[in-house]
Amino acid sequence: MESSSLQDFRAQFYPSAQEQYVSLSLAIPVALFDYAADQLATSPNMHFEFDRLIKGQAFRCYYFENDTRSMVLVKRLIADFENANRSPLMMEASALELLNMHMNQLFFLTPRPNGLSKGDIQKLHRAKQILESCMTDPPSLLALAKMVGLNDFKLKTGFKACFGMTVFEYLRHVRLDHAMMLLREQTANVTEAAMIVGYSNVSAFSEQFIRKFGIRPSSIKKYY
Repeated sequence: MESSSLQDFRAQFYPSAQEQYVSLSLAIPVALFDYAADQLATSPNMHFEFDRLIKGQAFRCYYFENDTRSMVLVKRLIADFENANRSPLMMEASALELLNMHMNQLFFLTPRPNGLSKGDIQKLHRAKQILESCMTDPPSLLALAKMVGLNDFKLKTGFKACFGMTVFEYLRHVRLDHAMMLLREQTANVTEAAMIVGYSNVSAFSEQFIRKFGIRPSSIKKYY
């Protein structure tokens, strides 16, 4: 977080010569940050002003957990910068969603559900990571529970309580987001995208894609 204007911002990175890095920077006015933080407050006694987070310093670093959804948004924004036909409104929507996700982490606005320990939460996040890495051939619910060290009941109820969706709803969410990225980048056609993300039935894939994004997967190339 930088307290001065974006024009005054300076950063230096020293990546390994063997690795390629792509960086993305987002900036909003302090007044907008304070307004958004005020809207996120869950009680009149909560105050999240920008100056209090900076604590009088010119610069302060925070680290955030990036899940699949946030990485989809990051990759989408980076791709849009290189797209001559990009939509500024869609880019702004993606940027604001990403900032909102990080602000929720910054202010610890997601309370730990009752009956779950910190260790349970870590195991549930591990379950998310497994689903993301194995979306084409995901483990069964019982197998996933065993892999992370939870019983199936706590996995089901805890996952829903922590992430707002069931295990299989999240798997569908991850698959469709990845398919959208493939179609937007035109690295796969509809059938290929469906197969890549784990759908054997293209009609079922198209139906769920339309339900999530409000557009047919075959129409994506007309807009991006």
